[in-house]
Amino acid sequence: MHCYMCKTDFKTLSAYVKHQRDLHSHNKHMKLICSCGGTFSTLRSLQAHWSRFHKSEELHEDIENDKAERREATVEKDYEYEDNASQEHVGDDTFNSSSTDEDLSQEEQMKMFEKRILYMVLTLQTVYYTSEAAAEFVVSSLMELFLAVSTNKLDVKTLAVCLEKLKSSHIRKKKATEYFRYIEPISRSYRTTTNKKEIKTVKYAYVPFIQSLKNYLELPEVQADLNRVLPAYDPNCIQDTYDGMFARYHSNFSSSTYLKIELNSDDLTVTNPISHRAHSIFFFYWSLLNVAREKRSRQPAKRLVAACPKWARKYGSLYHTMDDFLMGMHELSTTGITISINDTDVTYYGGLFLSLGEYPAQMSLNGFKETVSATHFCHLCDIQHNNLEADIDYDFQSITTDEYKRRCDDLDLAGDCNQSFDYLSKKYGINSRSLFDEVYDVIRQCPFDVMHTLLEGVLPNHLNAFLDFCSTAGYFTMDQFCREVNRFPYDESELNSKPHLDLASADLKKQNNLGMPLTSMQTFYLFINLPFILKNLLHSSDFPQYQAILICVDILSLCFSNTISITTPDQLRSCIKKHNDLFRRLYPGKMKFKFHFMTHFPTIMKDFGPLIYTSCLATERKHQFFKGNKVRNLKNPSLMLARRHELWLCVNDHCQDGSLSHAALADGPNGVVDNRESISDARVQFVIAHLPSLPFKPMSMLKVFNSSGYKYSKYSILNLSKEHFPAMPIVGKIKWIFYDGKNCAFICNLYAVKTYVQQLRAYEVEETNTIECFLLDDICYKKPLKLVALSDGSLYYPLHPYGKTLSIL
Repeated sequence: MHCYMCKTDFKTLSAYVKHQRDLHSHNKHMKLICSCGGTFSTLRSLQAHWSRFHKSEELHEDIENDKAERREATVEKDYEYEDNASQEHVGDDTFNSSSTDEDLSQEEQMKMFEKRILYMVLTLQTVYYTSEAAAEFVVSSLMELFLAVSTNKLDVKTLAVCLEKLKSSHIRKKKATEYFRYIEPISRSYRTTTNKKEIKTVKYAYVPFIQSLKNYLELPEVQADLNRVLPAYDPNCIQDTYDGMFARYHSNFSSSTYLKIELNSDDLTVTNPISHRAHSIFFFYWSLLNVAREKRSRQPAKRLVAACPKWARKYGSLYHTMDDFLMGMHELSTTGITISINDTDVTYYGGLFLSLGEYPAQMSLNGFKETVSATHFCHLCDIQHNNLEADIDYDFQSITTDEYKRRCDDLDLAGDCNQSFDYLSKKYGINSRSLFDEVYDVIRQCPFDVMHTLLEGVLPNHLNAFLDFCSTAGYFTMDQFCREVNRFPYDESELNSKPHLDLASADLKKQNNLGMPLTSMQTFYLFINLPFILKNLLHSSDFPQYQAILICVDILSLCFSNTISITTPDQLRSCIKKHNDLFRRLYPGKMKFKFHFMTHFPTIMKDFGPLIYTSCLATERKHQFFKGNKVRNLKNPSLMLARRHELWLCVNDHCQDGSLSHAALADGPNGVVDNRESISDARVQFVIAHLPSLPFKPMSMLKVFNSSGYKYSKYSILNLSKEHFPAMPIVGKIKWIFYDGKNCAFICNLYAVKTYVQQLRAYEVEETNTIECFLLDDICYKKPLKLVALSDGSLYYPLHPYGKTLSIL
């Protein structure tokens, strides 16, 4: 058999067929040539010809053997290779170039080798749609493999047999399980009857929770965080969930080694790029809150529980989909799970700490109504649907666990009477008893999410109403506002989510739910900078609508602060109360239900600490993994996406040699050396010699230093205070960064803080000639911020987000 495209001969039909399928199946003008000279356009026609005219020849047996091998791979049986047969197979199926290569010079042989590698890489990019980064990875990996073969003097034929095995996806997954602890997602299906009396099949996939948790617990980074000594509770420095009232006073969660499991749920629309079909998939993730807070925002910290079609939520899919997770949580809380750490068995116990999600997803997961049409639309209190605006400032008592169980019992008793059940269901806002009723406190441990409530609800709604008022009253036009938003000098850290608006006044009322066409993070950065944007548009800011929008900045700053004090919840409650009261008076009839959900944030903050660490921001970031995958096969998207995710995790969690990675969740501190100024420069050495506050000898000077998710560089602006909430911040600009491999120090030019400007929610500062040294470990507020320069030359330092407000309400 001969391939006219590659000019390659094959001795068996099976080898020829495999070659055509692997390399030329995409070619519309493919031509297959039989050994008898016949020409065919498809593999099927060639096989039919061979079966008819060459049936008695030995080569026909190869087709049958090839079919049998493929059937065995389908039913997940292992291939059996005998050494002699394998070597003979490789010798038959591979182009035997020994006779021709002998006549080629070494330079010509290298060119031939280069052509084949280049052809493979270009095929990956053009036929299989791989990226430039993927092609670079393939070439780099081949280089490393060839160097390893040359150094260790490995037998090339043996390696070829090994590669032959890995052509099978079944074998690859089996080896990934053996070497990298890959977990194969389990696919299940069931039949259900829809409201239209149609019988549909629901396909879902789940990842065995206990095995996933064991793999995660064995990671060195997770073990380090589980065994760390947590700081003693400080009412002036509340940093994570372990500082909240719920964890501190809970009999089990008060222990640092008792596993705190967080469950997230949200839906994502997956589309096929070559068609118009779209599938909405409901994803469930779990994460471990015992891990340090800066690591939990990374994609690998969120592990997949299950995936199912979104539409199936109404037809009992959650009972099927979450069954394995529920059994795993029962095992974790009763008998515990045992893993081996350094050849020592360690047993861990844990429980479900809280569940988070967008309002419909969160409510569906816990058996509540997914919409706000219920009489009692809030599952945390008894505010009624028709009295939203009238009772927005009323402090309702929280629904207790006993009251929730009583209402579920009422629904169970009315189950046989549809009319009574529908009445009670709408009255209580409950569709069914929560799946997690026996696992956790469905009321207290099911809080509202600050991202969806604030960034995708309250703030866009309020901004829409404010812009409508200003454009109608003649303060500015929408074109002027959009122009100021788009040309505002955003900081480097804001560029990835820089707000951009192109909206006319008439389009404001057409926005979905009277919001704004912005993502969550675009809304965040817009409100952080909103006072400076509006200053260029407003001649006077002395009107109540502007004061109300400023309170939104205060609420945003308090809610997204990574460190709070015991007084922060009370400050937040005052801001929310004032905000809702002003909004009700200024924009009657425009209040949304999320304005009420926001009133529960102070209580949630007291229970679980800073709201940013119990939000869905990390879940939205996790969705980027699935959004970045190209999907072309949508027959069972839940299983396909789950497989991709688990394969990615096993690669992320391990090194090439199969050992566990020490950087699976986060990279360690790292920096980039400054090439313009050296540590040995005379001026730098003079500064070092005259810095008594520098406690270590610098080994290098950096232009960029990355630590705990923050990027520090020359000219970064920092709050250098050694207290969390001082009377006045210490504002400085980095001039030099010194590093000795362990310690990092910033040499900073200081700014004098003049006053706090209420109308801008920022400190006015001016530059001085004072230079001081600050250790990174001593700085309490580690997030780099920025200075905003106005047209009159004045400088302002907006300290947001921050766990303390200086605003006068």
